[in-house]
Amino acid sequence: MRVNGEWILCDDGIIRPSVQAFVRVADGAWVEVLFLLDAGADRTVFSARFLHRLQPLEKVESESIRLAGVGGQVGSITIETAIRFAMDDGQRATVRGLFSVFTEVESADLSVLGRDVTDNFSVIYDYPNRAVVLLAPSHYYEIKTSF
Repeated sequence: MRVNGEWILCDDGIIRPSVQAFVRVADGAWVEVLFLLDAGADRTVFSARFLHRLQPLEKVESESIRLAGVGGQVGSITIETAIRFAMDDGQRATVRGLFSVFTEVESADLSVLGRDVTDNFSVIYDYPNRAVVLLAPSHYYEIKTSF
């Protein structure tokens, strides 16, 4: 299985790895989401611009999940839903689980795909060749040395 991403130019002028996917919202529809790939993010978090579509999915937990990053702690809710990726062969791969949603627009411009999802894949961030790829069986990669 192979999911192709891309390097995108963000509002701050920095080029970052991303991947398109779809998220199942409260009414059962699938909404397209652009995810920033972040190898340092423990969890997947949807940007606050999806809050109104995802909030009805809020899952009450005995222990709330606290999100924090370089900017400090941020507000969020936790939902249970599914994320669907389009593969290069036209098939779909779906990851189900508990994900977070920022509650404040200032928290992030883009949704963030964290290791709770990317740990299901071999993730390739190849800036020199402008490749962003998520791989799972039957695809694999091999590193070779050339002289």
